[in-house]
Amino acid sequence: MSSSHTPETHAVASLKRAISLLENENAQLHHKITKKPALSLTREGRAVRRVVTLVEPVADLIAEYDRREIQATEQQASSNSEVIPPTPEQQRTYRAYEKLIQWCPSVHKLVGPAADADTASFEVAFACRELQKGADGARGDDGATLKAAVAQWLNESQPPPDPPFSSREKYGRGFNHDITGKLLCPVDYDWSNADIRSAIREFQPDFRVTAHSWPSFLYADGDYDPTRPAKGLFKGKYLVMAFRCIFTSPSSALNELNSGNIPRASQPIRTAQKTRCHVARLLKMKTVQPRAIAYVATQLRFAFSSCSSWMIVDEDFNHEEFYHNIVDYFELPSSPQKVDELNDLLMWWNQRIFGRENTAHYRPQPVDSLSVSLSRRA
Repeated sequence: MSSSHTPETHAVASLKRAISLLENENAQLHHKITKKPALSLTREGRAVRRVVTLVEPVADLIAEYDRREIQATEQQASSNSEVIPPTPEQQRTYRAYEKLIQWCPSVHKLVGPAADADTASFEVAFACRELQKGADGARGDDGATLKAAVAQWLNESQPPPDPPFSSREKYGRGFNHDITGKLLCPVDYDWSNADIRSAIREFQPDFRVTAHSWPSFLYADGDYDPTRPAKGLFKGKYLVMAFRCIFTSPSSALNELNSGNIPRASQPIRTAQKTRCHVARLLKMKTVQPRAIAYVATQLRFAFSSCSSWMIVDEDFNHEEFYHNIVDYFELPSSPQKVDELNDLLMWWNQRIFGRENTAHYRPQPVDSLSVSLSRRA
């Protein structure tokens, strides 16, 4: 009579034990990384689209950091190794990575040199997945909020639009409607010209709508001066309203609509009534971030369009390229004079959004040149 303890049964038992050990090890590791709940990583990830990058996956940003670390190690090991400069795309990705570790501190802890190599790789993959959930969820929520808000703002304008805008459907927006068409029209074209309007709507090659032209809604009152192309840029009324709608509250956006050009610092002081903590406060964003302006401008452009669902490319218009053009405008100034112009522009934005609330953060006093410091050194 043959024994039931055959080599095959021993092998199966060994495999079962090995699987059990691996499952137990995996459970312990999973328990270790979930000491910080996934929910908190998802919440942290809601900053990614708003102040870090519009579309790039979190994992790609970390991969660029890793690529540079490996390259630096190889160069140290070999004195004869050629230094390969990063491409413009790699530079852009790394700039986004630097913003990522600023706004998502969990990432900085996971990719630091003190992190255990085996554990860190597992934790980073888990963190990337949860941060990505938060990032894409926030973009979707903000898009839905602006979709309804834009319809309300435009319907309350004078004279009222005919036909009115639907808060649910977008087919009546974009170049299908004269109001949104004018807001979306590149400043290089004259929307008041009926022939040009027809050419844009008929997709004529000489009147393509691309990210190489600023849309008129970015300019104060939609006024563009080709001899002074930066005048009024990023001061559009609806752009400021959309920023407030996303980062402070939808009601504060209506305050902008009602207050005209009155700076927030001159508006009535808020009461001490408790309200839900707004996005800027949750992010601990005490100054207006250029990437937040770029994000809002992209979301607003999408809200004005007739595009029913989010996509990077809408006809000839590339939202990602549009976003990068705005980020580069702020972060890669072409001259010292442009730096001064941008500082003035960001001061204007901070006064519109935060007023007196965060003055110490967006315009610190030059304390070393004031009387207290001067008298101590006298």
